[in-house]
Amino acid sequence: MGSVEGVTAFTRLVEHIEKYSPEWAEGICDVPAANIRRIAHEYLEAASVGATTVIDGVTLPLRPVAVILGKSVNNGWGAFECCWARTMLAVLVGALENPGGTLGTTVRLNRPHDNRHKSVLPGEDGFMAQKFNATDKANWAVKPTGRNMHKTLVPIVGNTAWSQALGPTQLAWMFQREQPAGSNMPQPTLPDVWFIYRTNPAISFWETQTLVKTIATFPFTVAFAYTVDETNYMADLLLPEATDLESVQMIRVGGTKFMEQFWDHKGVALRQPAVAAQGDTRDFTWITNELARRTGLLEQYNEAINRGAAGVSPLKGANYDFSLDPKGEHAPEVVWDAVCRAATTVLSEGRETLDLSWFKEHGFYTVPMSRLEWYLSPTMEKQGLRYELPYQERLLRVGRELRNRLHENKMAWWDEQLSEYAALPEWHDVPGRWDAALVNAGAKVEDFPLWLLASKSMQYHAGGNVGIELMREVSQNIRGHAGVIMNAKTAARYGIADGDRIEVRSHIGATYGAAVLAQGIRPDTLVILGQFDHWAQPYAKDLDMPSLNTIAPMSLELTDATGSGADIVKVQVRKIAEATA
Repeated sequence: MGSVEGVTAFTRLVEHIEKYSPEWAEGICDVPAANIRRIAHEYLEAASVGATTVIDGVTLPLRPVAVILGKSVNNGWGAFECCWARTMLAVLVGALENPGGTLGTTVRLNRPHDNRHKSVLPGEDGFMAQKFNATDKANWAVKPTGRNMHKTLVPIVGNTAWSQALGPTQLAWMFQREQPAGSNMPQPTLPDVWFIYRTNPAISFWETQTLVKTIATFPFTVAFAYTVDETNYMADLLLPEATDLESVQMIRVGGTKFMEQFWDHKGVALRQPAVAAQGDTRDFTWITNELARRTGLLEQYNEAINRGAAGVSPLKGANYDFSLDPKGEHAPEVVWDAVCRAATTVLSEGRETLDLSWFKEHGFYTVPMSRLEWYLSPTMEKQGLRYELPYQERLLRVGRELRNRLHENKMAWWDEQLSEYAALPEWHDVPGRWDAALVNAGAKVEDFPLWLLASKSMQYHAGGNVGIELMREVSQNIRGHAGVIMNAKTAARYGIADGDRIEVRSHIGATYGAAVLAQGIRPDTLVILGQFDHWAQPYAKDLDMPSLNTIAPMSLELTDATGSGADIVKVQVRKIAEATA
């Protein structure tokens, strides 16, 4: 191909970005062009291009600069462009996966899931191998393998256990009541048996009232329950499970996991009972053992544990074998004893093998790790691999192939999502998508002038602890946890005072709570912390707290190419008369 003329990816980037000047951006995001330029120069200065640091005898770039993206910025429409731009900034100054810069954490899509560095394998064109779902004509999954259709619609999430969570889960619920015109997909069925474990989707998902109606039609629902909640309220069978303070599990600690990136050790810790299990509760390992035995899946279940399904280490490796007899029944203590032995053998590289009784006395086992393991770039460089930026040719290609497959099967309802498969992303009017969705739903944009966002808090996080009185007590010491946060001047315009009970209404319903007035929020924006509107869970149902999920619609229009959506909805607000309240 030496005779083929071309330009570099960087040249394409410069040409592509030229039209997006600070002056152009000022008209979009309300940030003055001068501020944009100032922050860009501050970023470049902080990056300290050319500076180095030495870690365990290896010289690495030192780039102490990063951009952090938060909730509803890194998911849904517009998230691809934001994540791409954030990562591209890091690439331009050498701050991606280098000391001081932007780092990734837990491996989600590429195996092995426990080690980022071992997941780096050479792929085509000098890039890291990525297990996309097939989009070629011979191998594309024309028939979905699951209700969220991730293998059919979302090539970039691959096909692992985690992919189920990354696909467009809302489609599984939406298509129960209606499929898009020209869907040409099998009608999704109801699950014959639905298991619920430590989750409450009737509160934590969008359009909760519709979700509840769908759940109520499920033929048979089994819930592991600690107290009644909005989802297990409709269960046919409630099973008691020992809580974390009453049961045994081995958990990874240290290393590069989740938000806790900076460890000098890695290892495992044993969670063991602080108190005896209460009543008829059972350790979850005992429950899964029994389910496997009673359903005739014992051999497959044991083989999965041998492969490492307990979440720590395979029970058999090159120089050790603590695997379980696939055809035998094994008590929880036997399972965890084997896991303890395998984990310590792997971590110590064969120097030590410690059993369950050792862990019951000592609690945890760690080994030192080099800080070089914090950073992926040295591993990439050793294998001669490059980051696929700025020009993402593979993304462009799989998007075109997916479009061909869908159109060959007379399906055009995913076309808007396919627009995100671009080598260099283009700006598009993200807020305008919400306005268009309102119009298509038969509503008027002018009737819903405000934006409602949801945010997480350290006290409530994803809302799983709302029924704990202590968390309520702590949260009330922090502004914003008492209701709906809104701009004080906006509130005055609506005749709303701090603490007034208000109605926040979207085109599908309303949620209610107290007004929490603040200056540090955009005048056109409301914010609700956490997930509430409980109607069954003890204590939580009496808090009278609002929830975005009650009034945010599940919508194909507001679903992006990855199947993701943002916790954003257009709303109107009004004060509730005291007599009515």
